[in-house]
Amino acid sequence: MKTQEIINLKTSKTNIPINKIFKNRFSPRVFSNDDVLDKDLEIIFEATRFSPSSYNLQPWYFYVVKKNSSFFEKICSILMKGNKWAEKAPVLIIACYIKDSKYGENHYAQYDLGQAVATLVYQAQDLGYYTHQMAGFDHNKAKELIKDKNHIPWVVIALGKIGDYQKADEKLVKIDNYKPQRKERIFEII
Repeated sequence: MKTQEIINLKTSKTNIPINKIFKNRFSPRVFSNDDVLDKDLEIIFEATRFSPSSYNLQPWYFYVVKKNSSFFEKICSILMKGNKWAEKAPVLIIACYIKDSKYGENHYAQYDLGQAVATLVYQAQDLGYYTHQMAGFDHNKAKELIKDKNHIPWVVIALGKIGDYQKADEKLVKIDNYKPQRKERIFEII
């Protein structure tokens, strides 16, 4: 299967005029070897600074590692078996929430991190990159890798350009070869 066929399959259809960035986003398991440019990483993380958060506490922190670094291998070692495909991504990110603030425990930190990650995902998409978020990693081992004990690892994100599905492992092509289903109705005016 060709990469463009996967992209076409994953592109959502809607009659509502939403921004194409939302319709085109999906989480591939096949990444190219192309580097993620440092200037693009700066843009992506600058965008996350503008994500909304309760009391503007911005309770998030991101540990970014590029392929071919010793820390990259450490991050790969904490991934669950089903996420080993992420080792081919050029960048891995551990997204953490910060549970304590100057006001005490922040009960909205995970929610706020989610908003920051969504901002990261859409900014990356706007720059031509894809992301895939993963909960399947050893959270305890991730905590050991992080120096600041107030940073709680919540998700690992693979980041990079989409890869060539014709050269990808058949199992990954099969997993990604499906049309995503979206709920038809998600709100009600009351």
